[in-house]
Amino acid sequence: MEKEYILSFSSFYKAAYARDVLEEYGLHSTLRRLPPQVAHSCSTGVYLRIDSIERVRVVLDEKQIVARGVYQIQKDENGNKLYQRV
Repeated sequence: MEKEYILSFSSFYKAAYARDVLEEYGLHSTLRRLPPQVAHSCSTGVYLRIDSIERVRVVLDEKQIVARGVYQIQKDENGNKLYQRV
């Protein structure tokens, strides 16, 4: 079952580079604005849907790309999005 994740980075350029690297490994992702709940210094994040975030972590570690945060997107009973750091 696929889950939705957001990866936040310290700059737009790091987020764009991470997205490009993930694409090279066949992991489709998009760059979008981060929600205020997870935005810190950079307001752009990498969004993706995947069964397990571990493959993404392995790729980023291998390429020495450090994400500021990794969040799973969930919804509460009212349909509001929640961002759980994983």
